[in-house]
Amino acid sequence: MRRILVAVLLISLLAWAGAYWAQPPAQLNIWTARDQLILLTGLSAYALMALIMLLAVRPMWLERRLDGLDQMYRLHKWSGILATVLAAAHYLIKIGKPVLLAMFDPVAKTPRTAALLDAFRGSAKDIGEWAVWILAALVLLTLWRRFPYHIWRQVHRISAVIFLVVAFHGVVLTPAAWWSQPAGWLVGACTALGGVCALMALTGSIGRGRRYKGQVLSINPLSDDILSLTCRVEGNWHHRAGQFAFLTADRREGAHPFTVSGADDGTGRVEFSIKALGDYTRRLQKSLAVGQAVTIEGPYGCFDFQRGDGRPQIWVAAGIGVTPFISWMESLQSQPESAPLATLYYCARNADDAPFAERLEALCARVPKVTLHVRYSDTERPLTAAELAADHKPGAPWPSVWFCGPMGFADALKDGLHRRGMPVSELFHQEAFQMR
Repeated sequence: MRRILVAVLLISLLAWAGAYWAQPPAQLNIWTARDQLILLTGLSAYALMALIMLLAVRPMWLERRLDGLDQMYRLHKWSGILATVLAAAHYLIKIGKPVLLAMFDPVAKTPRTAALLDAFRGSAKDIGEWAVWILAALVLLTLWRRFPYHIWRQVHRISAVIFLVVAFHGVVLTPAAWWSQPAGWLVGACTALGGVCALMALTGSIGRGRRYKGQVLSINPLSDDILSLTCRVEGNWHHRAGQFAFLTADRREGAHPFTVSGADDGTGRVEFSIKALGDYTRRLQKSLAVGQAVTIEGPYGCFDFQRGDGRPQIWVAAGIGVTPFISWMESLQSQPESAPLATLYYCARNADDAPFAERLEALCARVPKVTLHVRYSDTERPLTAAELAADHKPGAPWPSVWFCGPMGFADALKDGLHRRGMPVSELFHQEAFQMR
């Protein structure tokens, strides 16, 4: 994720530097430096916004390269935050002219622009300023976890409109000389790419090719706050163990991601295990009914232990994060010899909070290469990085770790393993899916 953000910023910097080198100002002073900072921050923010729009349409080819849709959404979030910071800097530098006028003797410089675009400069500046404030508000609502998801989802849809507004702002105000240089080519490419993606979002085309009609077959409560939902999907549905799909049971609420908690048996049956973690999932516990029509989009995700390089593996499942591991174990039932040498830790507060323990025990009994440990934090201490690293000998290869559970738990394990010498960026795999 960091590499992509750095790459986008570096490309923007090089494009701006090329334009500056091709046509440097007659003299370098506070005013020309201000003008160049406005151009650089604007170009960088615009490139990031184009990346945001590309990530929003969930292209399959990009999902595979970024190691899963969950990683794409993380990149989408941080791209939005960084684009907002740069856009705000762009605007603040622009309106900071009175402060500079009070400190320096101004030297008026009127850039030459194409006559056609020059006629729209006033409008482009005004709507660009409004777009910055709206973008900042959207980012704040995204970071505010208590803001209702179904409202946020509708508000977030205006991001596509904001991009089109910013595209008008950027194209009109791009220096005329840039259009024959890499900086202008970058603006053109971002406009074309982001514009197409924005139109896809506005017309509801995102994920349309991966949507299937379905019907609820059964609803089985597993505990007070977890239910097992089985649906029949129409069409040629197939998924790999560990993937997830978007389930829509209420159009007003929209699609929500849930991990598929069973292997693909070729019949089009899809099982989800849903825990009441928020307002929507609590309502879902009561609103679902057998025979109800649903829409399923997917599958998505690259959380697949078979991508390992043959080294031993450690699987850590916490709470409802056990669902991909159940899928893995079911997929190994017919070929237990293909399983890696793995240790599976199923972590829960107590037996009442671990409704999948018996199912996992039965599945692991038929796959001898996977050793199961059920950990109850009420009676045992929580799983630590020291325990995961206990069998590692200095100089020996580290096992890979596959984690699905709360982010705080993952961060604690990663920090502890990193301090013990594990290259966590390479060997710690986790499902980090968050819609916002």
